[in-house]
Amino acid sequence: MLHPPLSLLPDDLIAYIVEHVAKLPFQGGCLHNLSITDRAFTQFCQSYIFRTLSLSHDWRKGRTFKKLEKLAKILNTKPQFANQVRVVDLSISRSDNAWLFDDPSLLTILQMLAKSLVPPHEIRFGANTYTLLTIEDPILMVGRLTRSFFSQTLTTLHLTRCTNVPLPLFLICPGLKEVVLDRVGVTEITYETYPDKQCFGRKAPSLEIFDFRDSESLVNQMITPPSRFHTPVILWSKLRILTLSPHEEEEMDCLQLILDEACESLEELHLTNLHDTMGRSEQLPLACFVNLNNLTNLRVFALYAIIECNAEWSWVLDDINAVLRTIPTSNQIMDLLFDFTISSDYSFDECLGQDWAGLIKEAIRVSAGEPLELELNIKVTGGIGYNNPRRAELFASIMEKTKLVAKYSNICTHFWNPTYWAHGLDPSLRGQMSGSSILVYYPPTLPTPPAPSTCSRYSSPSIVQGHFHFS
Repeated sequence: MLHPPLSLLPDDLIAYIVEHVAKLPFQGGCLHNLSITDRAFTQFCQSYIFRTLSLSHDWRKGRTFKKLEKLAKILNTKPQFANQVRVVDLSISRSDNAWLFDDPSLLTILQMLAKSLVPPHEIRFGANTYTLLTIEDPILMVGRLTRSFFSQTLTTLHLTRCTNVPLPLFLICPGLKEVVLDRVGVTEITYETYPDKQCFGRKAPSLEIFDFRDSESLVNQMITPPSRFHTPVILWSKLRILTLSPHEEEEMDCLQLILDEACESLEELHLTNLHDTMGRSEQLPLACFVNLNNLTNLRVFALYAIIECNAEWSWVLDDINAVLRTIPTSNQIMDLLFDFTISSDYSFDECLGQDWAGLIKEAIRVSAGEPLELELNIKVTGGIGYNNPRRAELFASIMEKTKLVAKYSNICTHFWNPTYWAHGLDPSLRGQMSGSSILVYYPPTLPTPPAPSTCSRYSSPSIVQGHFHFS
């Protein structure tokens, strides 16, 4: 047992400790160790340890059978564990995978989970290797899920690296709220071989969160279903958060169609997904694809942009400013976030010639005197070495061109560049920026720009590790 003062901790504080341990990068071992430290932690840790039930199988079918049988026995012996499961992670590596959905052990596991006080509400499905998985029998897959508790409880669906994904998969889950697609696609075009009950006569789910990458074939069918479907497969009118890649033309072609349907509900638009981490992405002319004029409830706009330092790409900031100009003066914007990758082998002259001041002017216009968080994160790639003084000159010049923002006390500006690493400073954390800090540290190697503005909604600043913190 724990000794004072740990033994005197209230349950809500123990739960708070465990919650933060569960957020650590390698939390699995930490949670197991903490759970056996004292019985006071055990129940709280188990709620995270058993939160995700992994039903992955490898290339050897015999080993997969044994894994599923062992898991079924554990849940049968200790059914209380089933009450902790919220996520089912089904990762597959075999091309012959249809048998899995008829496996007796898997069906037994699903039956026991169905008896849980709170059945699982999330499925993660796809390949567990770097290859693409082709779903061998999508009709069987949809049928099994239709007859399971998931048709009533599923709210979150993650699909990764798989093809032959059946469109009716969305239609059989009317409570679906969040969908994440990562390199998935369809092969079926007409769906004529699918049973009628899988294609129509069902209520379409209203998505609230949608995140996709390299999945435009499936997304196109989600937006405009084949004629076999008599009603929409997805309702977009309640979508709140949308995330996709700004560097893939086929994906960006889908964007405005979704924005038109979600114009009154969308709160966050993140054009931040990397298209292909193994290849080279290029900036698209965003003004051809994005119009923010009718998004009446938009609060967050985030963009990842690539600036090549040559004359061919001198239009990038003008293009971004054109997108910002589509935001009306009367708006709900609270956060503008820009991640810039500047690529150069020789000189930054073309980059510095772009309209950085125009970007700030648009942010000022969008704020319309109301509180606004503006974040500029800058990274440099290419042949210019990390310690090359031209890098420091680049950042100093950009800060000089954006100094106009210092005159506006309603705008909290977070300016980040890689030279801060040398001074022991981390960038502001994504998701913890709003209302928390304003970056004001400037390395001694750079010219000191004018003092940054303070936000009118904050008071009592104190400096800690190069950030102002307000209480």
